[in-house]
Amino acid sequence: MNYVEWLRVRNALRATAICLGVAIVICLIVRISIAAQFGSSHDIVNRLGLEKDTVTTHSVVDGLARTTMTNAREHTTVVIEDQADGSKVIQITEPSHSNSGRSEVVRMGPVSVSTHESGGAEKTTIETNRPVPFGIYLGIAAVIALIIATVLGAPFARENDGHLEIAFLKPVSRTNNALGAILADCVGILITELMAIVAFAIMQAFFEIPHFDFSGINAVAIPVAIVLPLSWYAFLNASTASLKRGAGAVVGLAWPAAIVSEALAHLDLGNTLAGQAFHTIFWSVSRLSPLTYVQFEGHDNDFSTLGPKLMTTAAILTGLFLVYGALAIVQWRRVEA
Repeated sequence: MNYVEWLRVRNALRATAICLGVAIVICLIVRISIAAQFGSSHDIVNRLGLEKDTVTTHSVVDGLARTTMTNAREHTTVVIEDQADGSKVIQITEPSHSNSGRSEVVRMGPVSVSTHESGGAEKTTIETNRPVPFGIYLGIAAVIALIIATVLGAPFARENDGHLEIAFLKPVSRTNNALGAILADCVGILITELMAIVAFAIMQAFFEIPHFDFSGINAVAIPVAIVLPLSWYAFLNASTASLKRGAGAVVGLAWPAAIVSEALAHLDLGNTLAGQAFHTIFWSVSRLSPLTYVQFEGHDNDFSTLGPKLMTTAAILTGLFLVYGALAIVQWRRVEA
């Protein structure tokens, strides 16, 4: 059993839990602040429903329920419309409290509150409980997992640094020792993603009951989010497995190196021989990084256009994980004390 590596994973998960806990507390403070600023809109709905002067009517529009509450004495009207996705849109029209003509919009998670003053009337529109594309959760979780993958990304180099002789005295083969360390780190990375998704669901729950949208590309994005940090971890491990010193510098420079190489690969230097050679070199170098194959562009949820691309990306990242993992193990087997 790779006891030391599991300890590293435990420490990384503990630090992640603390950071996510702080984020949850901050989100709760923001929720309380928004409630203090915009809570009057909800109070109006509750109060009008109890007043005897309020006339409440129910109707069906396009097969969806609509409730209208009108109070002529207070010149206030509330319209609550059910939406096909399970959310609600609440429109509140009341006399303006000022003549500033202000217009503001506050969005937090699935809740959007917009207020507009015009002609002595103030109209507040509250959109609640919108389903959130699960791909957004996956993207945030993958970024956090990439950070933890970077932290855990040089297990063999750590064993090689100062106590390799002791590491090789373990009563297991080098291959089993390497596989055990990789397994521990991969489990930690996946748990990190799960913790991040749960934490952000809790933050969303401060505003509305979480509803996830798995339609379109959201489902096929799951394997990409899982294998991306794993392939990045394997890439770092393969890059440092033979090092006795300096693994920290390699891991620390991996992010800027990957970003710079990708930027230089797309740099247009014309059709000159030097420009083509420059492009070829950096394009080839950029292909080594798993980050190159994930493009965060556009917001198209159409599976027919982005689905095949994501499936190809998942296959490439899986291949990189296996290749880099094998390279790291081969290097570890060849290391001499």
